[in-house]
Amino acid sequence: MQFDKLTLYRSYDLHTPDIPERSVLYFLEPINIGAIECESLISYLIRLAEVHCVTPDKLIKHKIYPFFWGHDDLSGSCKGIVGRTFTNRSHIKLLNFSGWYTSKLVESLEILTLRSDLTCLTMMHWHELITYVYLLRDCKAWCPLCYSYWHQNKLPIYEPLLWSFEPVAVCPQHHYPLITQCPHCNHKLPIIAPNSRTGYCNHCGEWLGNLEKYHIKSDGLYHSEIALQSELIKILGSLIAFNTKVFESETTRFYRQIIAYFQLKELSSLELSNHQISQKRIHKCMSHIEHTIEDFWKLSSRVALEKSSKN
Repeated sequence: MQFDKLTLYRSYDLHTPDIPERSVLYFLEPINIGAIECESLISYLIRLAEVHCVTPDKLIKHKIYPFFWGHDDLSGSCKGIVGRTFTNRSHIKLLNFSGWYTSKLVESLEILTLRSDLTCLTMMHWHELITYVYLLRDCKAWCPLCYSYWHQNKLPIYEPLLWSFEPVAVCPQHHYPLITQCPHCNHKLPIIAPNSRTGYCNHCGEWLGNLEKYHIKSDGLYHSEIALQSELIKILGSLIAFNTKVFESETTRFYRQIIAYFQLKELSSLELSNHQISQKRIHKCMSHIEHTIEDFWKLSSRVALEKSSKN
């Protein structure tokens, strides 16, 4: 009996097992990658801080900053969101889009989480197609109906990448105007703040999904405005979802040019019939596109007529 036990012990494998690599931060899964409702990179960063029970500035200071700049010397860093990258509004605006700062943030987060899909939370794949001029918001925008629905159904609260684009005025799910001002304290919220929490105001701390606090009146949009808004959401949504079919149709050049059209922040009206719009200004904005402004007006007018006939 003792001999049998000794034989059994000798059959054990005493080699050290291969232990998979462990991530520094949680392997947090982004929300809705490959869909129009895909999460933004800033939203992912804020949620990552939340699951670690710290504020975004603490996560940036102690984990992201050393990877971002290649050292952990914080003696000369700014208060709040650490480093000039996270205090400069122009840099923060680009973090959901593309550029050197965006690529460095993606690289840092992927090293820390061992994920390989965080580029999908930005527009880095399409930086040669569209420019960020007049396209990105200076402050947060959100749909209170989305927040309320996610909260009631115990779903993760997050910020879709689509909400970070200035021309997008309505929620594609609820057709409800996006809000840019807290209904409790009337503050506009920055893209990211030291104490940011998804779905909450960083000034007063109140929940932004309380529908009783919102009193939205009908904007009375023109048919042409609604048609353009729908087209823009469709186009940006296709880019966010990495749907290459959108570029296989005959209206590829229109898809490129309508984005450039919305980039002109000075437009007081979205009506295609507005002849006061400077064609020279639009042509300059679309200088990277190999089509003339006449092509744009011809194509956009045709789309507007098709939309009106359907309505």
